[in-house]
Amino acid sequence: MKGIKIELLGIAIIPLGIAVTTNNFLGYVLGVLGFGVAVVGCFLKDNH
Repeated sequence: MKGIKIELLGIAIIPLGIAVTTNNFLGYVLGVLGFGVAVVGCFLKDNH
């Protein structure tokens, strides 16, 4: 399961990079927020 989490974190970096390259404050905020959710999801413990 650890490999899947790291893969999803890597995939989350792509939209973050797209959001940062735009000159839109809302894009910055939502990109960082989405990346933060992905990071928190990686460190949460699974119920299985």
